[in-house]
Amino acid sequence: MNKKSKQLSNSFSTGGGGVFFETRVQASFVTLMLTGGYIPCLPRWPITEIRLQGKVDGYETDDLVVTVEKAKTNEHRKLLGQIKHSIQITQGNKRFGEVIQAAWNDYNNPDVFTQGKDVIALITGPLSATDTSHVQWLLTRARTTNCADDFFRDVDRAKFSSSKNIKKLNVFRHHLKRANGDAEVPENGLYEFLRHFHLLGYDFDHGREDGVVLSLLHSHISQFQQDQSQNAWNDILVYVQRLNLHAGVITRDNLPEELQDHFKVEKPMSEEYKAVHEVQQTDWNSHPDATHLARVILVGAWNGRYKSDKQILAQLLGMDYSTWEQKVRELLHPDSPFSLRDGLWKVKNRVKLWNQFGSRIIDNDLDTFKSLATTILKESDPAFDLPADQRYAAVLHEKILDHSDALRTGIAEGLAILGTHPETCSNCSRGNAELTSSLAVQDIFADSDWILWGSLNRLLPVLAETAPDEFLGAVENALRQTPCPFDELFAQEGDGITGGNYLTGLFWALEGLAWDEQYLVRVCVILGELARHDPGGQWANRPSNSLITILQPWFPQTTASIEKRKAAVKTLIREWPDVGWNLLIQLLSNQYQASSGSHKPVWRKIIPDDWESNVTKKEYWEQSSYYADLAIDVAGHDAVRLSELIDRFDNLPPSAVDQLIGVLSAPDILKLPETQRRLIWDHLTKFTNRHRRYSHTALPDELVTRIEEASEKLAPTDPFHLYHHLFSDGDSDLYDENGNWDEKVEQLNARRESAIRKIFQQGGIDRVIRFADSVPFPNQVGYALARLPRFDPVFN
Repeated sequence: MNKKSKQLSNSFSTGGGGVFFETRVQASFVTLMLTGGYIPCLPRWPITEIRLQGKVDGYETDDLVVTVEKAKTNEHRKLLGQIKHSIQITQGNKRFGEVIQAAWNDYNNPDVFTQGKDVIALITGPLSATDTSHVQWLLTRARTTNCADDFFRDVDRAKFSSSKNIKKLNVFRHHLKRANGDAEVPENGLYEFLRHFHLLGYDFDHGREDGVVLSLLHSHISQFQQDQSQNAWNDILVYVQRLNLHAGVITRDNLPEELQDHFKVEKPMSEEYKAVHEVQQTDWNSHPDATHLARVILVGAWNGRYKSDKQILAQLLGMDYSTWEQKVRELLHPDSPFSLRDGLWKVKNRVKLWNQFGSRIIDNDLDTFKSLATTILKESDPAFDLPADQRYAAVLHEKILDHSDALRTGIAEGLAILGTHPETCSNCSRGNAELTSSLAVQDIFADSDWILWGSLNRLLPVLAETAPDEFLGAVENALRQTPCPFDELFAQEGDGITGGNYLTGLFWALEGLAWDEQYLVRVCVILGELARHDPGGQWANRPSNSLITILQPWFPQTTASIEKRKAAVKTLIREWPDVGWNLLIQLLSNQYQASSGSHKPVWRKIIPDDWESNVTKKEYWEQSSYYADLAIDVAGHDAVRLSELIDRFDNLPPSAVDQLIGVLSAPDILKLPETQRRLIWDHLTKFTNRHRRYSHTALPDELVTRIEEASEKLAPTDPFHLYHHLFSDGDSDLYDENGNWDEKVEQLNARRESAIRKIFQQGGIDRVIRFADSVPFPNQVGYALARLPRFDPVFN
């Protein structure tokens, strides 16, 4: 077995299908855990554990490891899932080869996989009809036949199977051979592997909320939250997004209290029960420790096993922690505002409690909280002392933050509560609550370096909502620094496997603020500047992708008006022309794209309850037409940009097509240098050839003719350049649709012979040799030259 498999990409490292496809799949399994549902491919037993990014624990198929357990016998089974939004099940597909390599390694590793019990699943978005039909046939047949002999007999039966089934089986043979160290896997081994391998399709590929899987999940959730299923689903998504960054493990015991609250079934208590047990609602506002409770709401959570957490509580409350813990333990009953699990204390229903207790906070409390929050959140994560490829094991190296993750998150959220509900602090100086949150954000990011930004990565969306103006100002200041902290953070990404993405939180923070119309333009300019700094990488979280997600005409992720979105794009083009141009190209109409949406604000009520993501046809075409016209205007006389637009003639509205043809026929274009005119002509020629060849799906004939006329005006006069394209593309790309195959071949050969004759006449054999050196298919030059008869005038 080959142990040198390419390690598969982890969270948010896939592209094309939207950055949240993987998260949505993972969230669907968390939903099943919360609702008591069952997962595919395994017995109908309850889910006991969901492991995200299992690479740390030795799994190769690591995007999702789900364990189910039979309560009476404690038997358990596992599903090892690799999530790929898009993939092709072919011999040449590298990504599918990586999936099989990882699956084969796990399948043969008894430490992580039990053959005969556990399963491996490739979870995908949309697949081709061939892959869906024939691969599923193979896998189903493997699981329903008694032995390998019966399986291969059925596959080979002409009337029972098909050649496409055999072809797909050979795809598995090919990749398994490579995974097995280039040693052929025996037929019985291939058969047994296929019995354990599943292909699951999840229709999370579109931004629309009407997919079958999502509908079924909402049906599950609505059994508990009839009117609030979307809120529960959004909370699950946010939780999984956060946990993914830390390769978390989810069990029923460590699920957040606020998530579990969505799925509690409240049983009404009889009057007799209330009388016997003296059950009554506690008036916490009149409790002797109500002021202490108000202060603790600002903290939100802490870990009693952390000495530093206990010291913070003692400072905030002005009492010894042991005294406070004794008090709070006495409050643990069904009506308690606190929960305790494995040493982790949490305040339940914080915002609701804050509205009740906030008036007990005074200016001195705010000063103390601000000082503590600034000190705690400015702490640099010692994991950054380690090389990037060792940070996943920071705990083993004892490189951990002084304060617990629960406390840091709770305090950041406490600042957000102050920033978004300042009116509750009615006994503080006017505006002091909001000022406290704003000054805290300023102080936290003052003199910030890349390590601090990386240390706060997960908390940045919360801090952005705490004080949007101050947060955006901090990002803008960081971009002006030399060296820029974000350059170093981009460099930490590495290959997306051993490295990490420490900018995800920043992108989510900016996406969250982009929902607010007043911040849209500013956010887009910042994302544009970040895109200029971005060196690229394997992770899908990129500032350019955030821009596309926010502004895409068919599924915008902002409440801003269309006019404001247009203004954002124009401003971006003015500030960062190249980034703005690339965005414009992606916003053109009729391009197939998928999106699961952007990060949504949690603490600020930016998105109205009645807001809908649906875009009318009128709104869609208004934006598409505007972006197309703007792209033509921005392209100007730039040959490279005009060539990009030519390749996307199909994606332009009719008015923009007319406008672009007019630009290409204008005298200023005809006066461009030869090399630039030739570039434009080459793209025009390829476009029209393609549409003549596929006339049944092409643009109207008269429109193609107009494009050809524009092309002829730009055609090179030098045969050396005029016929370059005949030896630059595959033969089939140069055929038209009419005539049989032999006629097409002969016509193309005749065109090539004529071209070589003219080049020879221009400069002899030396010119032909130089021409052959300049084209991608020099062998065709030699073939055309050889076909010329010896008595041809060219040789005389």
